[in-house]
Amino acid sequence: MNYEKKLKQIRLYMAGLLAVWLFCIHSAPVFADRAFNDIEHSYAADAIETMAAQGYVTGYQDGSFRPLHFISRQEWASIFAKTLKRTSNNRGVTSFRDVSPWALPYVQALQEERITKGISDQLFGAKHNMTRQDMAVWYARYFGVTEDTRYAGISSFVDQSDISDYAQTSVWLMERLELIEGDTNHYFHPKESVRRQDATLVAYRIWLGGGGLRERAKRLLESLGSGTVAIPHTASQQESKKITVDLTPETSQQPVNSEIEEPKKHRPSPDSPESPVTPPEPKPEPPVTPPGPNPKPPVIPADPPVLPPDHSSDFLVDEVVIKAQELVNQPERYPSYQLSFQLYNKGRPVSIPAASVTSVTYTFSDGLGIFDEQGKIAHSENIPATDSFIPVEMKVTIAKPYQVLTAQTKLIVKGKTPPAEPPNVIRSVYLATYNISEAATLDPAAWNMSYVFHNANGEVIAPGLLPTDLILRVEDSRGIFDEDGKIANLHLIPTVNSVIPLKITVESPSQGILFTSDAELTVVPGERKKQYFAVSVMLQGSATTVDQIKKSRQLLMDHFGPNIKVTWAMENGFVFVEANRPQLKQVMAYVDQYGDEVGILMGYPNQYELPIWEAKMDEWLYMYRYNAFNELHQSGSMGLPSVFESMDTDQYRKYLPKSLTSFTVNPEQTQWLKDHYRITSAMGWSATQYNVNGMYGEGSPLMPYWSHKDNPIVPAQGIADNSGTVFMNSVTIDPIGSRYTKDSSRWTLHPGDPYVTETDAAPQLYIVQQYLDNPYQRINTVNYLSIILDINALANTHNMAPIWENFVNHFPVDRKVEIVGVDGLKQIYESVAGSNNDHTEFTLMFRGSGIKTAMDSNNSPANLRYLWTENASQRIILSKEDGDAAWSIIDFTDYTRKPVPKMAYNLDGHTDVSYVTGRNFKLCPAAPLTADEIQRVKDRLKDIYFAEEVNYQ
Repeated sequence: MNYEKKLKQIRLYMAGLLAVWLFCIHSAPVFADRAFNDIEHSYAADAIETMAAQGYVTGYQDGSFRPLHFISRQEWASIFAKTLKRTSNNRGVTSFRDVSPWALPYVQALQEERITKGISDQLFGAKHNMTRQDMAVWYARYFGVTEDTRYAGISSFVDQSDISDYAQTSVWLMERLELIEGDTNHYFHPKESVRRQDATLVAYRIWLGGGGLRERAKRLLESLGSGTVAIPHTASQQESKKITVDLTPETSQQPVNSEIEEPKKHRPSPDSPESPVTPPEPKPEPPVTPPGPNPKPPVIPADPPVLPPDHSSDFLVDEVVIKAQELVNQPERYPSYQLSFQLYNKGRPVSIPAASVTSVTYTFSDGLGIFDEQGKIAHSENIPATDSFIPVEMKVTIAKPYQVLTAQTKLIVKGKTPPAEPPNVIRSVYLATYNISEAATLDPAAWNMSYVFHNANGEVIAPGLLPTDLILRVEDSRGIFDEDGKIANLHLIPTVNSVIPLKITVESPSQGILFTSDAELTVVPGERKKQYFAVSVMLQGSATTVDQIKKSRQLLMDHFGPNIKVTWAMENGFVFVEANRPQLKQVMAYVDQYGDEVGILMGYPNQYELPIWEAKMDEWLYMYRYNAFNELHQSGSMGLPSVFESMDTDQYRKYLPKSLTSFTVNPEQTQWLKDHYRITSAMGWSATQYNVNGMYGEGSPLMPYWSHKDNPIVPAQGIADNSGTVFMNSVTIDPIGSRYTKDSSRWTLHPGDPYVTETDAAPQLYIVQQYLDNPYQRINTVNYLSIILDINALANTHNMAPIWENFVNHFPVDRKVEIVGVDGLKQIYESVAGSNNDHTEFTLMFRGSGIKTAMDSNNSPANLRYLWTENASQRIILSKEDGDAAWSIIDFTDYTRKPVPKMAYNLDGHTDVSYVTGRNFKLCPAAPLTADEIQRVKDRLKDIYFAEEVNYQ
């Protein structure tokens, strides 16, 4: 009978050996005959390869497995469910909102069987690192542990007191089943994270144990005295519609670093989700499973521990377990190899009392005849090849009370361990983060591509141990990064959820290494810089009604909310009309209720030399006070300081004008407003019109800026030439059009433009979206749009009101834009930039609107792109037509050239008021850019992270 049993065992062994051999000859060995290039020195290498062959775990596209990386809860759910062949297609189960789509069927399957729960009713904690005690809890639930299972007592781990109460029984059971062990000092480290190699080895042992493990678990749990053991079952359809929430948390609810997301794209296929969450500097820690080369010493019967005397001659045990090291195929280690065993009673380890030692006998046997009865190697010539199994049995006989216990196990034969190479030799490299923020939210100066280097053991190499001749090069086919991994072209970063593939070359002559590794970055949303929309509403003559005023503000409030602030810019013709007192009263009510601003409107102020300008401003304030605050009126006081002083009180000061809305003004006019009305903010069309009132010029920068004392369209270069007034430009929805490109002209797309025949605002919304998604937002001093609205013209022109309403109602709702007045924008700029332009800059990239208007064939082709960049020193505008190999320079304006030309009054149509390099390069280039100018352009483009090819001549 014994002979037949042994023969059957040998046949089973040979069949298993043949299966392994067939698998090996049909596999494609990679990296020293291992399935992955970084597991050669992992104690779980055999388990990893076996589980990978079954399709339960996968690696990365670079051939690595990353055994020391931590594993997340959803990744562990995937391995767990695949190993046990569980999946779910039950759409009735409410999904946790933080589980990735690829992991959802596995999480739901375990959820249905009451194996795993969430950390709240909506969150699974999907990307939290799996802890060692929670791994035990999940499997223990699979084996039958429920919340009703009686507390089992203590496990044998030294740090047992650190195990959470809800995990005590689970850890005890998993230890008794020999599925988990502690480190060499028998510490379990329950709340530390699980590494990929640990998780795979535990899953492998459970897969290998099959149904027998559940039977053993059932017996152990019944030994607790809890009666029948509940085996997890599939939830009914009605039950599955509810999300079960852990009453005792499985996790500490401490998420993984938010900058490190799960690298979904590193998976070779959608069915390979086990991509790890990798900490920046994972430190080695004791694994959940026993380390290969240095297992903890086995309990051998020759020298058993002794329990205190229990005054009983009976020795009670109910189970024996074989304790076996892995057998390394090295003859020099054979003499010291020893099989051992451990006795248990009701799930707890039992030592043999001294009085009973002679009454306990045991024998080991194996189907291959390798071991003697005492568990020593007797016939090493019978040891099979590497990666084979040795089936081992043992029998323990106890004399009093008489009982016979048996146990079985399988020993894995491992190959000879190759000599370890130095721990600082680089064998793999990975990016320390898998993500990059979209361009609009990225600070390129702060971006740093950092790396993690691993040695042959998969361990992280400390920075101080890296070779001094290490060279890293990044290859990016898209041109976003340079070879040092720094941002080269900010605007080329693609949209959110896009993937940027990279190749990283690592070279070290001293280590003799040169290899290339694939990597990738996923573009994710980031935190956007605040954006502003400055609105100045024109009130002219006697035509503007109260109803128009109310409707114009209500339209903005309906879309942007009630907390908006606008400027009500009034011209002389409006404040002079006594019939407009109801309109003025409505404006004052908005000042009181919402903090709106009052401003002065003057269409073409540069027509008027200073004495005429002074008279018009005196008339404006005198009549404004007369019709808005008649109780302050003093006849015959026009032009006297008392008019302003009467309103410069706590009660009336908020109603004083705060800004000027106009076309290009003269510096003397700007200074007069500052001296007499304390107005230090102005908004005009100067940057977007080139032939205002017969003046031929290019206008001023887009950015808010402190203007030069001699020329409002030039930024001040220092304290001495600072006018003390901030200028900004209106209608900057299409700031340049394409005036300098053949067959096109400069045109501004105003949502209420009478020369646009469309009935919706699609072109303007297209341009504004480019403002809102401008890739250079993070480096701009202030991000803003601005507009001047003639609400009476809007109401009385057939297509203007519908276009404006369409523009407001379809303004992107996912962008938080604050509506402010003219002076409000000035205050925002001043709070960021201070009292000078030293660090002021603005860059915008956009594409032509594709619109052609009825007036003068103004055209902004959609096949043209523009880059407008400026600071206090210069303005540079580039354009590129689709298909062109390089960008062209269509404007270089030098603001530092001295002397600054002082703007004259009432210029004719042939006088250029632009501040240029002396030959108006942008309009009629009479000569190429100088070497100094070219260098300035190059330096500026480098400052804004723009490195595409540019034609400099």
